Amino acid sequence: MDVSFEQLSKPARHLLLVDDEESILRSLQRMLRRDSYTIHLATSGEDGLAILEREPIGVIVTDQRMPGMTGSQFLSKVKEKYPETIRIVLSGYTELNSITDAINTGAIYQFLTKPWDDDLLREKIAGAFAHYELKSEKARVSALNRAIIDAIPDALLLVDARTRMICAANAAAGALLGYESTAMAGKTIEEVEPMPLDHCYWDEISSGSFRALHAVETEYLHADGSLLPVRKSTSNAADGPLRYVLVLAHDLRHERTIEASLEKLNAEMASVLEATSEGLLVLDAARRLSRINRRLTEMWSLPEDLISSTGGESILRSIAAHSAAPAETSGALFAPFATPGARASGHFELANGKACQWHAHPHERDGQVIGQIFCFALSLPAAIPGTMTPREA
Repeated sequence: MDVSFEQLSKPARHLLLVDDEESILRSLQRMLRRDSYTIHLATSGEDGLAILEREPIGVIVTDQRMPGMTGSQFLSKVKEKYPETIRIVLSGYTELNSITDAINTGAIYQFLTKPWDDDLLREKIAGAFAHYELKSEKARVSALNRAIIDAIPDALLLVDARTRMICAANAAAGALLGYESTAMAGKTIEEVEPMPLDHCYWDEISSGSFRALHAVETEYLHADGSLLPVRKSTSNAADGPLRYVLVLAHDLRHERTIEASLEKLNAEMASVLEATSEGLLVLDAARRLSRINRRLTEMWSLPEDLISSTGGESILRSIAAHSAAPAETSGALFAPFATPGARASGHFELANGKACQWHAHPHERDGQVIGQIFCFALSLPAAIPGTMTPREA
């Protein structure tokens, strides 16, 4: 027998038949076997509950008149513990009055009479399974959507555009603001966004005008009363007329911590650069200016417009222009970029008789060469034989 992929991919349909008369159970089992159900048999409500504890039952068909526990009593217990099951009573018309309450409270999905019509009963059971699988699929998709939304690391808030009430929030929103995500629903957006500009924005929306925001920085109010820096974006949550606004908020606390650390590091580095007696020049891998100390600008009388242009090559050429052999010096200074992992050094004579010693070494970060660091030091002119230096005099 050929079995299609569609048949293989269908979930097994588990059917529970409950009746205190075994002959009726066997008759139902023979009749329903052609429909490829996984059939479970129970001769009492207690046995049926035991089966439900270990099997994924989708549809239950039970007799009403049974000793100990009636069918309606059994299904009332099933509704409490397994509300997703589809519950059918198969009994005589005379029992209808005794199960009316169970029908009214939703414990019973459908009432069918004995003696039954085989085709009608098969049709009703097939319809019950279709209903069960549709509910299960909706629940599965809803759970999957919720899992996807909760996996988003940024806070998500769904806001009713008319009432400004938060209708739903993901796990990240609760974690950011110090609430259980389910406790966010029912709060107004003003309880989260206290800034005046945010209030004006929601006033715009209430007036019927919607303007999507993208990466706007503001502050959110935490449950403990503190303010949190965030970057938020908004969008219309529907394709048609505005009903709900989706708010995406990114926590900026980590970025602000990093920025503060970088500012401190930059301040410390600037202090080091200014404390040295050498002229220091830091260029990135593209030969753009990263840092320069005051000593270097004074040493070579570099104009402000040259420094502000961030042109590292221009600065090196300006330094080389002070040497007695500008072309040769320029070539030597640019050579480290050809072998960025190596160190280089040299010296050149200046037109005023002084000499300049220089060296360059790679600027590294996380094991990667990101530029070159140049150091320059001037020395006094060499003494003429037979004369004394000012110190000796």
